[in-house]
Amino acid sequence: MAIDARSGEKKAQLLRERVSDEEWKLRCQLAAAHRLVAHFVFVDMTYNHISVRIPGEPNHFLVKAENVFMEQVTASNVVKYDVDGNQVMASEYKASPAAYNVHASVYKARPDIMAAVHTHSPANLAVSAQKCGLLPLTQQAMRFYNRIAYYKNEYDDTTPDGTRHMAKALGDKWHMLLENHGALVCGSSLPEAYIYHHFFELACRAQIGALGGGTELVMPTPEVCEERAKKFGRIGQYNETSRDWFASMALAEKLFPEYKD
Repeated sequence: MAIDARSGEKKAQLLRERVSDEEWKLRCQLAAAHRLVAHFVFVDMTYNHISVRIPGEPNHFLVKAENVFMEQVTASNVVKYDVDGNQVMASEYKASPAAYNVHASVYKARPDIMAAVHTHSPANLAVSAQKCGLLPLTQQAMRFYNRIAYYKNEYDDTTPDGTRHMAKALGDKWHMLLENHGALVCGSSLPEAYIYHHFFELACRAQIGALGGGTELVMPTPEVCEERAKKFGRIGQYNETSRDWFASMALAEKLFPEYKD
């Protein structure tokens, strides 16, 4: 274990000398976000991923490597791609076609999106299979009221052509349920995408529990839902100064300090 730790630190130092301070900071934050999603959410082995666009390099983004779990992501093993799906920085790692195509298509279609989280959790998979979509049953769900795109399971989402359809289906929205597939949650920053994904996951879990309870549900009025969405579902309200991100990074530092390797 000591040898592996030293090797990880050496790789991190060598990479840090090759990239800008801004990119290194994003690599660390991206690794922490993966660790935290894995900590709070039961996800699908190596098949889920988070990405972040690099400020100053709008056509480049960082994303998870294909052969690591979210729990194993570090600053030095995330990989760099462009919006055409090409790996643009030499690395012993590479992303899966599904990962780089999904994120490349979204970033190419939407210059305003800076980060994206794609997961298959038991809860969001279950809601993605329900014709009703995400219902405004909880305060968390009301954040997304009338703000979710829906994408039919008709194309191969590992290909550039398939993911172009996905990006088109997203339209001008920031969150999407992929029917029978899972969720895509985007943000104007990495902290925002991470925080909204957490709320989205809680909303899906609550919906599955409420619908499974077999009793009549309390459904808020459209007026209440819209008011909550306008107040708590705004894009741009979460960033590095947000208390949830501050607390999350402190937790990552305590539980997974190796994320910076």
